[in-house]
Amino acid sequence: MAEELRVFKLSTDVKLLLLKYYHVQADEGNSQLVEEVLRHRDEVAYQKDRLFQEMSEGYSEKQSRIDGHWVEFNTLLDQNINEIRESNYPELQVVTLMRKAQRAMLDELEQLSQSILSNNEVSLSELTLWQRDQKNLLIEVVERYIERAASSMGAPLTIDSVDINVLCQRFDRGIEDMLTRVSSSEAQRLLNKVRSQWLFIETAATDTNARLIPFLVMRYADSILARLDDVAHHI
Repeated sequence: MAEELRVFKLSTDVKLLLLKYYHVQADEGNSQLVEEVLRHRDEVAYQKDRLFQEMSEGYSEKQSRIDGHWVEFNTLLDQNINEIRESNYPELQVVTLMRKAQRAMLDELEQLSQSILSNNEVSLSELTLWQRDQKNLLIEVVERYIERAASSMGAPLTIDSVDINVLCQRFDRGIEDMLTRVSSSEAQRLLNKVRSQWLFIETAATDTNARLIPFLVMRYADSILARLDDVAHHI
């Protein structure tokens, strides 16, 4: 349903906001990238406020907690960007606290999503679950890569969950599986384009000795996310 879809989109955009911040950190405060982060943050804030204004009654407590995490995240984001502008390096503890606030917000958004589905007695389609899983896998792989690029400028690696190679294998299988199931020539064309750009990201993310190229990885990631939406429209 529309409400739950908007919650998922908000969650995705919150994840992308952290990636865009890491890109700024990796590129030593590139002013153009800073403006992109701030612009994306404004879009996320508008999206969140509009969603909450139009949301069904009964979710005010969850909304309040999400707003609290958002305010905390934004305060820390401003602090980190100011530090980068002044010295090129953020306070590492503040970066960690910002990530913690973001994760807390994402957890609340996931709970809100589940509540909406449960209260309306609906479930997500197999295609929607596939699309979301692919998006989340892509973002997690790119986050680790961009964080590694940022770490070369002084930030520590703080992600320690599933091995990145396992995540890449899962994304590969998802694309290959869908290619065997779709009959639309346009869907196949889009999936092949996704696979081509993904191979570039996968190679960059898993080769720790390769030169770091965050700009291209971010650009391809944005393209893949858009194409995953297009694929769903042609199946």
